[in-house]
Formats: sequence, C-alpha cells, structure tokens
Amino acid sequence: MSLERILYVDSATADDLYEKVEQNLSRYTETGFTDLAEAGGWSNSLSTVGNLSLLETLDPAGSPAAEAENSLIVWRALRNLTPSLACENRIWIRLCHIECIEYARERWLKGVSADSLVDSIQLHFFANTQTKWRDDNAISRLWWNAYIAHSLCEDDMVRALNLFLKRADIRSNFIERSWITSRKQLSRGILRLMENVPWVTSKEINFREFMKKVNQYGGRYVFEVMPDREIDRFLSECANAAQTEVHQSTTRAEEPA
Repeated sequence: MSLERILYVDSATADDLYEKVEQNLSRYTETGFTDLAEAGGWSNSLSTVGNLSLLETLDPAGSPAAEAENSLIVWRALRNLTPSLACENRIWIRLCHIECIEYARERWLKGVSADSLVDSIQLHFFANTQTKWRDDNAISRLWWNAYIAHSLCEDDMVRALNLFLKRADIRSNFIERSWITSRKQLSRGILRLMENVPWVTSKEINFREFMKKVNQYGGRYVFEVMPDREIDRFLSECANAAQTEVHQSTTRAEEPA
C-alpha cells in the first residue's frame, strides 16, 4: 500500500476556480487541470496521508451498488481524515479537479445539457457549504457515507451502506436528520427495521412517513439507555403508524370528488 500526503488547494485557487467555471468548461469536460496544478496554490500538503491510488478505481455507474462500493473505496483511501478535516472544502476541490476528475466528470457531467453544465460543476466539484460537502460534492459525499456507516456498523459497513444507499430519498431522510444519526442506538435500530420490514423502504413515501413518525414520537425516549428490543418495539410502532397514515392518504386520494 503506497501512502502519500493528502493535498489541498489554497483559498485563492478555490475562489478563482469557482468564479471561472464557465471559462474552464472545456477543462471540465475534456482536458483537465493538470497543467494548472503545476503552478503554486494547488499542492498544499496536509500531514495526513492516504492511499490515493485507490481513487482510480471509482465506478461512475451511479447505481446503489456502485455508490456503496465507491464509499468504501474513498474510505479506504482517505480514512485518516478526521471529521473536522473532512469539512475542509479545499481538500475536495483538489481531488475533484485532479485525482478524481475522470470519475467526477463521468458521474456528474455526462449527459448534462449545456444549459445546466455550470450549475452541475458548481454543485459537484466544489463543497462550500455543509450540505454540499455532505450531500453533493462528488467525493466528499462518498466519504461521509462511509464515515456514518463506520460509526454505526464498524464491523459491517457494507451492510449499513447497502441499506441507507438503497434509494436516494432514504439517504437524504436518514443522513440529513443529524439528531438521528448522532444517536447510534436509534440509527442501528432503524437499519435493523429496514432489513426486517421491507414495506418501509419499498416506496419513497413509506420511508418518509416512517421517519416522520420517528421524529414525532422519538423526543420522549432516551434511546442511549434503552435495550435493543425496546428500540425495535418503538420503531415497529412507528412503522405501523406510518403504514396506516400512508394507507389512509392513498384511500382519500382515490375517493371520487
């Protein structure tokens, strides 16, 4: 395993790239930025090391299976990053423009219309807000997937990733509710329920309604001191309530005006 220092761009370079996306469209779609990276500002070095060669194996397919595998690859390559460092947008800007540009280009720019190209680049090649580095940047979103999976199921990250990356809406409802993912006992219970109650993840509306019920009823419980069986019972009740709510909503929608 070959380890090397993780690099990042300086603030001036990050700002310049963001401001000149339209001028650099041909670089994003074809030629890349390797020549520019030879100048100053592109190769600031962290003391943290990573196995960056692994990033060459990222799969741009975009399927849930590819997203899960890519998350594991980024984790193995950059697992020495701390959560604090993983909030530093200049690391991800460097990776998206140099080491991972082919993946980012193929995954997020292929098939994008000319009118939407600038917006797509700004969304997926940069990471200048919390939601962007967590949810949108081509590489950092994969690291955060893996970090959360590792924190919940260190011994079975693949299982956790496959569950909450099954659908994009599941990821958003699960990861974006920080009060839930910060409570590991509850999050692990949700993963168990997703495995055991297929209805919950079979449709977008089902999981969304289930998470609403967890949010609605969960405030009264201290999950950190609850045994798994009690958490499972609570979540089962939330799933039943969600199923009733979805059924009633569907019935009302089908009734003649």
